[in-house]
Amino acid sequence: MIHVLQRVVDELGERPTLVDSLSERASLTADPLRAVASDAVELLSRAAPLSALGHLLDLAAGGLPILTEEDRVRAEAIRSGRLPAPETQPGSVDAWQLHLEATEAKGRAVLSAAAWQRLIERLPLPVVDDLIDQGTLRRNTAPDTWPEQTDRVRYVIARLDPGRLSDADVEALHWWDEACRRILEAGGTVDAVDGRHGEWSLRSALLNGEVSVLDAVQAYGDRELPPDLADLVVSLRRIRQGGQVDGRLGRDRSLFGLLEDCLPEDRLISGSTPFHYWAGTRRLYQLLDDIHWAMACEPEQTDHVLGAALQQAATLRNWESHGAAGAADREARAVQAYLTFLRARPGDSDRLDRGIGLLEDVLKRGGRRRGGVDGTQRRRMRALSDLLQSLRFKGKPRDVLNPYLALCVEHGSIEWGQGWRDLRRQVPTEQLEYINGAKDRIRRIETARRLGEEAEPLYEIPLDEMSLWVPDDRSELLQPRPRPLTRRTEPSNEEEKSCTASEAAREIIGRCAGRLRNDH
Repeated sequence: MIHVLQRVVDELGERPTLVDSLSERASLTADPLRAVASDAVELLSRAAPLSALGHLLDLAAGGLPILTEEDRVRAEAIRSGRLPAPETQPGSVDAWQLHLEATEAKGRAVLSAAAWQRLIERLPLPVVDDLIDQGTLRRNTAPDTWPEQTDRVRYVIARLDPGRLSDADVEALHWWDEACRRILEAGGTVDAVDGRHGEWSLRSALLNGEVSVLDAVQAYGDRELPPDLADLVVSLRRIRQGGQVDGRLGRDRSLFGLLEDCLPEDRLISGSTPFHYWAGTRRLYQLLDDIHWAMACEPEQTDHVLGAALQQAATLRNWESHGAAGAADREARAVQAYLTFLRARPGDSDRLDRGIGLLEDVLKRGGRRRGGVDGTQRRRMRALSDLLQSLRFKGKPRDVLNPYLALCVEHGSIEWGQGWRDLRRQVPTEQLEYINGAKDRIRRIETARRLGEEAEPLYEIPLDEMSLWVPDDRSELLQPRPRPLTRRTEPSNEEEKSCTASEAAREIIGRCAGRLRNDH
């Protein structure tokens, strides 16, 4: 026992004769052992708790009446690390209970929400971050449902399940990235700071189709951007300069609109990704609009635009019958057949037959399983083929096949009147008959429909207009979902990791001191 006390004295840096002084003073009391115990506990209260607890156990083993049986068992468990499971519904929570819960947490045990709440509030924050990084503290603990939402609880929610935070919580955490992400999610705009784009203002600009921002970013480099966004910027910049859209980007529907904005104008779109088929078909119909505008306003330019449209259509043709490739092939056939009849002269029976054959080749295959087409598209293609065949037999191949398209508006558009007025201000006098004829035909069609009569059939393209719309798929690159907050603490040190053990040891030493004082 004396040599244990001497170790404590040496550890605390006390004078070497202190043990002799304590022994001499104890010998003058009625109960020397209890007097030594009282002095020893007072001395140990000044030592590091875990070291003091070890000395306390050694003194008890030497015969000093210093520990109750319960405290001795707890002290042995703390020193050995062989701890019992914590109570699941403790009547009160002392340092011992908290230490048991903390130890269970590090062992990935299942704890109650109340236990997790205690640990989050009372453990050092670096230790809480350790538990999150290790996957021990997970989002299913649902800290957002706890009655007390302290700053620390908000921080843990941000690290586990940031979507549960309110905008006020995000502001309180000074979490700029999440605040910007929410602005974009709500359809807002994040502006550049002092003319310099960061990742969020860049995302904002790209979502709004402002592809010129890519040049601004290039001016000062994109090293500050997240790697995946920096890679996208490099790819988009290359595409703007005439490079190809690679297979990875060409399969990402969420980027179709942005990729299209980056394509050089008046360039043939060719490739075998879903994007190329989609963008190529949209370009084909843009060229078809240009053809109709040229026919009305600048007839001498018609052949040039017609050649570009035929070239784009030929690029879209392929042998695939399914997916984006099959859809692009059918749209290209429909436009090719349409242009064949626009260019045909009376007596061009072979050419007209070839135009009709473009549609019939698909129809003859049968349904979708056999490489053909089903449903609405099949009915639409059958109607187009029947219309072309009737025109061929009537010997009027150059009739305006769709007066809406002739006025440079979509088929069936209620804006045809505005289209006619716009063209009237641009067309030469000799072309007024062309646009007026289209206007009169639309009026007759609308009148027949109002009277419940059968209207004349028109060449209705695109076959599937909705497939040409810009996809509204969410881009994870440009509109990322909530991402957990990055850890804001340094890795925990040994003192922080052992804090609950130290508190449990300090609690035992405090009880010993209190009991001995009362006994005295």
